[in-house]
Amino acid sequence: MTSNIRLVISAQARAQIEDIGQYTLKIWGSGQRGIYDQILDDAFHLIQQFPDIGHPAEGQPSNVREYHLRHHVIQYRREPERVVILRIVNPRRRRR
Repeated sequence: MTSNIRLVISAQARAQIEDIGQYTLKIWGSGQRGIYDQILDDAFHLIQQFPDIGHPAEGQPSNVREYHLRHHVIQYRREPERVVILRIVNPRRRRR
């Protein structure tokens, strides 16, 4: 299945993906980093194909949603022709 909706990853989300990757590499090694990178990539494509899959993000505009994934929450904005990954946060950490 292909989607006509474009996937965009914000600069903030890209930096967070890199931080997650570096942490995973340091703690669990390169094999686990590769696995978690694939899990994130699969989640992004799932969100792209099914933009309403996440739950509305509390306290955010109605087009901002959250998708819970293992140890992180992917926050994204649904727009008519694209989905923007805004950030990836660890729910145990305070959201800023």
